[in-house]
Amino acid sequence: MPTFVIDPALCPLCKTSNACAVEAGKSQCWCMAEDLSVPRALIDLLPDELQGKACICETCVRQFLAVNQSE
Repeated sequence: MPTFVIDPALCPLCKTSNACAVEAGKSQCWCMAEDLSVPRALIDLLPDELQGKACICETCVRQFLAVNQSE
């Protein structure tokens, strides 16, 4: 079984900064905007061990939405 290193400041998909404002101690984050939410289908692409451990970044969310909304 693979070992996963979990850094809550990094996107579990692309490994760049997820810019999570909540992780940084703020009360609001980009992912709380009304016009953007992280799709469950994108979260489901992560291994179970990574789900709910670190935020997916806005870039990955927008790329996923662009690909899946155009189908």
